[in-house]
Amino acid sequence: MFYSKIERLQIVLEIVNKLKNFKCKNNTIINLYDDNLCSFIKELKEIFNNYIKQDDINIDNIKYFKGNLYFEEIDKKIEYFYLVKKIKNLYL
Repeated sequence: MFYSKIERLQIVLEIVNKLKNFKCKNNTIINLYDDNLCSFIKELKEIFNNYIKQDDINIDNIKYFKGNLYFEEIDKKIEYFYLVKKIKNLYL
């Protein structure tokens, strides 16, 4: 069974909320979803948009999104993997 557009949107919104309210080691909150603060956000927004807007009707064309984003400010790559199929007991 595939995630619907609404379910994919909910997945993305949960990630966006975590990025907007990122808790630092000193307990301060920083908005990492700011284009001006983090170089990878513009690309991430495009990935999110493409992930959400996939056509639910033609399931043969629905694809998962997997790759790396370069977080220039800390010189690290961030791996992402957005599923399209629902998996039971993913963490077992």
